[in-house]
Amino acid sequence: MSRNTVIWIIVAVVVVLIVLALLSAAMKKGAQKKQDRRRDEADDMRGQAASQERTVRGHEAEAAEQEALARQARAESDRQAATADKLQLQADERGEHAAGKRTEQHERLRAADDIDPDVPDRDRREDGHDDRADRRGAEGDPERSEGTRGRAGSHPTDPNN
Repeated sequence: MSRNTVIWIIVAVVVVLIVLALLSAAMKKGAQKKQDRRRDEADDMRGQAASQERTVRGHEAEAAEQEALARQARAESDRQAATADKLQLQADERGEHAAGKRTEQHERLRAADDIDPDVPDRDRREDGHDDRADRRGAEGDPERSEGTRGRAGSHPTDPNN
């Protein structure tokens, strides 16, 4: 081999080594830039997450407040239901009491009719049913029914007769 050839081979090897070194440096620089971009992106994401943390805490506080309001409303509803149940029980008791008083009133009227000599016995059937009660009306109000004496609005036990 001639000297020129050796020099050209050495120059070619040096050029190849320089090109490889430049390529290697460029690749490292590219990788470094990529890592820097990823670090920046991660920092941005952390910043967004931090700002969202305040928003999320606000939403959690609102949810807790709504839950407390719902519990209060449920408690108030339960109190009102208990009051309604109590009032219904009182209404039922008063209704039963009124029905008992109505029965007592009917029994007094029948007893008065039984001892009143002016009340004909034909109005009482053998089965004990009093036909006069039917003529007095469903309410049993002797003031609004026809009496046995033939006058509207009177009853045989009425002291005004």
